[in-house]
Amino acid sequence: MHKSWGNAIEFDEAADRMGVDVMRWMFAKARPEENILFGWHAADEARRELLILWNVYAFFVTYARLSGWAPTESAPPLGGRPILDRWILSRAAGTATAVEARLLEVDALGAARALSGYLDGLSTWYLRLSRRRFSRSDDATDRAAAFATLHEALVAAARMLAPTLPFLAESLYANLVTSVTPDATDSVHLTRWPSAELAPHRDEALEASMRIAQGAVELARTLRSTAQLKTRQPLAKAWIALPDRGLSIGDELLGLIALEINVKEVVVIDDDSGLVERRVKPLLPKIGRRLGSAIPAVMAAARAGEAQFEADGSVTLAGVTLAPDEVEIQATPRPGTAVAHHDGLVMVLDTALTPELVAEGDARELARAIQDLRREAGLELDGRIELWVDRLPAPVAAHLPSVAADTLADIRDGRPPADATGSTVELAGGPVDIALRRRAGARVRG
Repeated sequence: MHKSWGNAIEFDEAADRMGVDVMRWMFAKARPEENILFGWHAADEARRELLILWNVYAFFVTYARLSGWAPTESAPPLGGRPILDRWILSRAAGTATAVEARLLEVDALGAARALSGYLDGLSTWYLRLSRRRFSRSDDATDRAAAFATLHEALVAAARMLAPTLPFLAESLYANLVTSVTPDATDSVHLTRWPSAELAPHRDEALEASMRIAQGAVELARTLRSTAQLKTRQPLAKAWIALPDRGLSIGDELLGLIALEINVKEVVVIDDDSGLVERRVKPLLPKIGRRLGSAIPAVMAAARAGEAQFEADGSVTLAGVTLAPDEVEIQATPRPGTAVAHHDGLVMVLDTALTPELVAEGDARELARAIQDLRREAGLELDGRIELWVDRLPAPVAAHLPSVAADTLADIRDGRPPADATGSTVELAGGPVDIALRRRAGARVRG
C-alpha cells in the first residue's frame, strides 16, 4: 500500500471499520513467507469466519435464556451423553492439544487452521444435527446434556482463541462464565490452557468413526444431486462399505447417518460386490502374447460375465488367472441404486421411490413451505400459528398431524380469513394452497 497511490489504509480507520480482532485473525491466517492480503474484502472474509462462532454463541444464549438453563444445573456424565456430545468435546480436547503445539512453535497459521476446523465442526456438524434438542426435545435429561455440552465447547473455544483474539474471547468468556459463576476466574486471560483439563474427553476412535460418517454423508449428498433426488425426499435404504482400517460404526452413529441423509435404514456391508455389477475387460496388449490360444475362451468368459474375483485383485476367466494390471474392471450400479466411493469408503443408495416415500417427501416439502411463509409473515419460528391447507392429496394428508406438530401449527377448517398470509406450494402430488396467521399470544419478530 502506498499513500501516494491512494490505496493506503490507516490503522485507526482499519481498527474502527474492521475490528481489531478481525485484523488479528487476518494476520494469524496469513503465510509469513508470502504477501499478506490486507484490505476491506479480506477483512470481510475473516469476519465471515468469525461469525460462525458468534452465531453458535448467539444460538446458545438465546435458547439458554428461553429455557432458563444455567451452567450451575447438573448434567449427565459425559459417558452417558449422545455420541455427538462426546464427539465435539473430544474434538475440543484434540484441538487444544494441536493449537498448544502450534503456538509453542510460533506457528500462528497452523494454530488458526486447527481452530477454524474446530469451529466449522461445531457449527456445521454438531449444532446443525443437535438444534432440535435445544428447542423441541421432550427429554429434559437430553436437553440438559445438550446445553452443558455446547456451553463447555464454547468456553473451550474462548480459551483457545484468547491468545489470538483477546477481545472476542474475553467477551464470550465474560458472558458464558464470569456473569453466571461468581467464583470463576475473572478473565479468560487468567485461565490455564485447557488441554490438560479437556484431555479426559479425548476419544480418537470416536473421532475416526465420525470422520467416516461425515464422508458417507458427503457421498450420499453427491449421489442425491446426481440422481436429482431432493434432500427432503426420504429413501428406503443405504449401504456403507467401510475402508479396511479397523474402523467400526455402531448403531448410534448409523442412526445419525440415516437421519442426516434421510433414509429409513443404513446397513454396513463387507464390500459392494453384491450391490454393483462388475464387468471385466481383459487388456489384450498385455495378455495376448502370454495366453496365445487361450484368448478366445478368456474373452468369451469376460463377455458372459463368468468371472471369479480374487482377494488380491486378480480375476479368473475360463480357468486362467489374470493379474490386476491385466484387466480393467468396470463397475456399474444395479438398477434402482446409485453408488459413490472415496478413499476406500463406498456408499450405495436405494433410489427407488414408492408412493409412500413420495408422500412423505411431499409432507416435508409442505413443512418447509409453511416455515418459509411464516418468515414472510414476520412470525417467530417458535411461535404458534393457525394454518389452513387446501387441495392436499390424500396420501400427504395422512402426514398432516406430524407437519402441524413440527411447524407449531393449529389446523383450521374452512376458508382462511382476510388477514392470513397465503401461498401455493408445488408438490409431487400436485399444487397445494396454504395460508397462515399468528395465533393469539404468538410473538412478532422485531
